Parts: sequence; C-alpha cells; structure tokens
Amino acid sequence: MEPDTQENVFWYQGQAIAEKKQDQIVTRAAFSHANREYLIFDVEIFNEQERSILVTPEVMTLASETGAKRRAIDPEHMLLSMEVQQSRQEANAANAAIAGGIILVGAAVAVAVSDDGDNGSTESWTGDVVDDYDAVDVVVDAVLPAVALTLDFHQDPILSSPVSSLPLTNEALFWQETVLRRTTLRPGEHIRGLVAFPRFDEVRELIISIPVEQEEFIFRFQQQVIQP
Repeated sequence: MEPDTQENVFWYQGQAIAEKKQDQIVTRAAFSHANREYLIFDVEIFNEQERSILVTPEVMTLASETGAKRRAIDPEHMLLSMEVQQSRQEANAANAAIAGGIILVGAAVAVAVSDDGDNGSTESWTGDVVDDYDAVDVVVDAVLPAVALTLDFHQDPILSSPVSSLPLTNEALFWQETVLRRTTLRPGEHIRGLVAFPRFDEVRELIISIPVEQEEFIFRFQQQVIQP
C-alpha cells in the first residue's frame, strides 16, 4: 500500500507519507499496517488556524473508484462494545463463583459437624486442610482490571512506532491509546493516531476521505494484495 504518484509525498524511514494543506489545516496520511480485519492508516492533523477545530475519525471513509465506501471504525463504539462484553463475562464469572461458593460452604459445614478438633482449621474426608479462599475471593480475582500502559503515541512523529510495539486490535488498549479519537485541536496544536477501516481486498485504488470542519482531505492510495 502506497500513496498514488500524484500525491504530495515525503519520505520517513523508507515510508511514503502524503500531505495536504487546506485553509491552514495540514493533514498527513500514511499506510501503517493490516491484519485479517482492518487496513490501518497513520493520520496526523495540524491546526494552524486561529480558532479551534474538531477532529472526528468516525466520519472518515475509505472508498473505491466506483463509489463503494467503508466508514472508519468508531473507537468509542468499539470500546463500548468491549466494555459490555467484559461486563457480561464478569457477571457470568461472579454467578458461577457464587453458585460454587454455596456448594463449598455446604460441604464445609458438613465436615465441621463431624470434626472434633478445635484448632480453627477444617479437614475434609481426605485429610486436606480447607483454606479461607472462598467465593468472594474468586469473584474479586475474576474482575480485576488489566493495568493500562501509558503511551506517548499521539505526540510522536507519524510512523515512528514499529507495528510490533502496538497493541492488537482485539485489545482495548489499541482503541484507547493508539487510534485517533474525537479531539478538539486548539490553535497551534496537532494530533496523530491510527484510523482503522474494514479491509477492501477487491479494490486496487483506494480513496481516503478525511473531513475536518468545512474541509475535506482526499488521499489516493494504490493497493496490491499478495496471496500467500
């Protein structure tokens, strides 16, 4: 994947980056990488106006010459879907743990009734000591959130981060920290982030539309799909 020869292109570490300036807004676009689901582009926007502008990645599109369009993945919608899925998994784990805890408590009571010892520990019929790890502990362990890593991705130069260092698209961290999310740019500010589109393997020429306020930045890329 590379920008069309008609694009205004500069190079960084062997990678072609297309750049356009309209009404004191500078937009850059380069192909980052692909996986089985998405074509992922690295996009950077500079606000050189004297007023704030709003960048909204969910309105960006990837199109073919025939006009067929695919909208960029909305990171807020993706994160919400992941949170809902995680909540369901946590609820199922909690319910299963509580149900198991009731059975464990019942067994412990039965063993305690038949135990003549008074040392505070409970022995099962096998002679093993039952510890104090109960259903509540299981629930807590099931719902502990993953520790989020702090990334300075958005202020790094475009395509400065190797793909191997980025989170995978099935991880919430990818949609939280590396994608371009809705952002208000004040005068003199800029933002960089990844924009994911559904794959478009059947098309050789791709047109990316990046609307910013009243401007629309159009970038043409040439795609070659190599079958393994």
